[in-house]
Amino acid sequence: MVAPVKLWSSLLCFSFLLFAVPEPLIGRQMIGKNAMDRRNAQQTERLTNGEVSSGARKIFESFCREFESQRGNWKSAAPKRVIWLNGAPGAGKGTNAGHVAAALHIGEKPIVTSDLLDSAEFKALKDEGKLIGDEDVTVAVFRKLLDGSYRGGAIVDGFPRTAQQAECVKLLYDKILAKTGRLDFSMVLFEVSEAVSVERQLGRGRATALHNGEVRKSGNGKLVPVRKTDSDPRAARQRYKTYVEQTESAVATMKKFFPCHRIDAEGSFDQVKEAIGKTVRR
Repeated sequence: MVAPVKLWSSLLCFSFLLFAVPEPLIGRQMIGKNAMDRRNAQQTERLTNGEVSSGARKIFESFCREFESQRGNWKSAAPKRVIWLNGAPGAGKGTNAGHVAAALHIGEKPIVTSDLLDSAEFKALKDEGKLIGDEDVTVAVFRKLLDGSYRGGAIVDGFPRTAQQAECVKLLYDKILAKTGRLDFSMVLFEVSEAVSVERQLGRGRATALHNGEVRKSGNGKLVPVRKTDSDPRAARQRYKTYVEQTESAVATMKKFFPCHRIDAEGSFDQVKEAIGKTVRR
């Protein structure tokens, strides 16, 4: 009976070593490779899924239901290229959008997000330097982008402004790519400091006030509305602060998925134009 007991004890010991401490017996390299494969697979899955929030999915799925019930044909409506133009207030997005369009041979006029949100409710929020709700903005931009006029390409000025809006852009990219098999999204970001941003906002307000004064005096031309942020330094600073606190998170989210071209917009008109030509053609 002694021999069987010793044999059984040896088997138990061997089993313990095999299953409890497998690395020396099976090989560290194999375990490391398997773990790396799993991590790569998980990363690929996260990127495929877009790492987007449930809120973004809800907004986008609601938009898709509306779009597909009214138009239903992604191929006839979707653009082949979209440039998402962003930057701080006063960075010159509107001024330089034409240069971006010329560099990329995009013929249609830019989609200006602020122009789409012209109701009294939205205007009051904009005058206070605040952001409008993600769903309202996203639906307004996507409706315009997919109205069939921008199949050759589009520039979207002032969107996305929040991380959730940026997640909706990723979902839109996935949808269009799946439906059409072709798509190019990228962001162009105009950068200025707070001091430059505030001064340009207030300078725009002074220029508008002079223009309106001439219109009233001569009776010729049209009056131009003056934003509160273009006449009140505190409102102008708050608008810049809102950009930094919220829009930078949108930029960080966009950079996970799409090329992001940063342009120093503090230089002269010609310097910025030259930077655009060198950057966006890459």
